[in-house]
Amino acid sequence: MAVETPADPVRVAPPPRKRRSPLYYLRKIWVWIPLAALTLWTIGPVLITISISLKTRGAVFADPGLIPADPTLDAYRDVITRPGFREAFLNSVIVGFGTSLLTLLIAVPAAYAFARYRFRGRHLLLLFTFLPRLIPGLGLMVPLYRLAVAVGALDNRLTLIVVFTGTILPLAVWLLVGFIQQIPRDIEEAGNVDGTSFFQRIRYIVLPLAVPALFTIGVLAFREAWNEFDLVLALTRSTDARTLPYELFLITTGTGLANNPGQAAFAILTLLPFVFVYLRIEKYIVSGLTSGSSK
Repeated sequence: MAVETPADPVRVAPPPRKRRSPLYYLRKIWVWIPLAALTLWTIGPVLITISISLKTRGAVFADPGLIPADPTLDAYRDVITRPGFREAFLNSVIVGFGTSLLTLLIAVPAAYAFARYRFRGRHLLLLFTFLPRLIPGLGLMVPLYRLAVAVGALDNRLTLIVVFTGTILPLAVWLLVGFIQQIPRDIEEAGNVDGTSFFQRIRYIVLPLAVPALFTIGVLAFREAWNEFDLVLALTRSTDARTLPYELFLITTGTGLANNPGQAAFAILTLLPFVFVYLRIEKYIVSGLTSGSSK
């Protein structure tokens, strides 16, 4: 009996490589040019600030290059050993975390009410809650100062926490309303069948699902308190409650001379903790912003 040998496999020639038209590369260029410009616009000032912080006062203008010829850490050493820096840093941390916590405690039940309950004038009231956000901080300095004087609340970190919470609260409520509306009602209705109360639904159902939005609002509130200067200038008189932006302002006004390396080093030192925290929870922030924007 003859044994059939398998035939040699037929080799199929690879399809000819498709030649891309010049329009394809033109589209690629139009995509990469805005991205490169945005990256340069974002990273450029930070690199320049780092470069200035590594120079002496005289070398800032004598050595205009981005890479210092003779880098030094004297500016960082001067900022860290500055008498008011550590106290201002501690005040900023306390006020920042206090603002984040108080904002979440008020925004969560308020946003839940707007998202879940139907009552007359709900949309109009939600619009009015956002109006204070449109008022510039300079326009609030005098009224808040007079109010703080009337109640004896000047030079108090708690006053700063309450005021900063009021400035970020409208945005926090708007973001949370959009996020809570994305949570299916069926989950809460199942909780109602099990006999959960209002606060139990928020604690065990809404809050675990709203973690990205909570992270987002917490970071935004912390940033609001961390960077605010005008209201700190109006509501504080001594170093007991002053935060980092005011201390940065004093670097120049205290001596009357421009201390560019000191200002740059101060800015980098205050920026690094915030950037580190942001990079750790960046995925939650992006998720919270995109979910809230779909409202």
